[in-house]
Amino acid sequence: MSKAVKLYEGFHKYEPRSIGEFPTSFFVPQEAVWVGLAKNVMYRSEKLDPLTYEDEGAIDYIHEHGANVKAYRIDGDAEGPIRTVPKWIWGVQELVCLGQCLGFEYIDHDSKKCEGVVQKPFPDLYTTPDGRALLVIQGRKTVLALLWGGKLNVEPRGIVH
Repeated sequence: MSKAVKLYEGFHKYEPRSIGEFPTSFFVPQEAVWVGLAKNVMYRSEKLDPLTYEDEGAIDYIHEHGANVKAYRIDGDAEGPIRTVPKWIWGVQELVCLGQCLGFEYIDHDSKKCEGVVQKPFPDLYTTPDGRALLVIQGRKTVLALLWGGKLNVEPRGIVH
């Protein structure tokens, strides 16, 4: 069993319903605009309750990030320095879907609180198999944002820092 499938099963508390592939045109960019320090990520997941293993349906979560988690955007409107995305992110062969991304907040380089706003159909929130980076991906085609750094980690109990 791959590390990605193990993380999926640990996070959701059930086996994947399906394992799919991204289109051949999909790629994780090797450069991104560093927009600031990540404050939180909001997502909707159908994972089972981590304590009771009860199915409560889709639940909305807000994960507050710890220190030094950085937010990066991949769109032409993003302002900030361009940074190289580490190969351990762009070179992954598998990703783990955590749920739908409902948005994220970050503090920009001018200390202003900003929102990474998403629209329906909501993009998905993925993590790398090692759980150290989050990727916001629209329609299994386009990476919109990346979050990594600090003590960010995805574990069976959820996103932690």
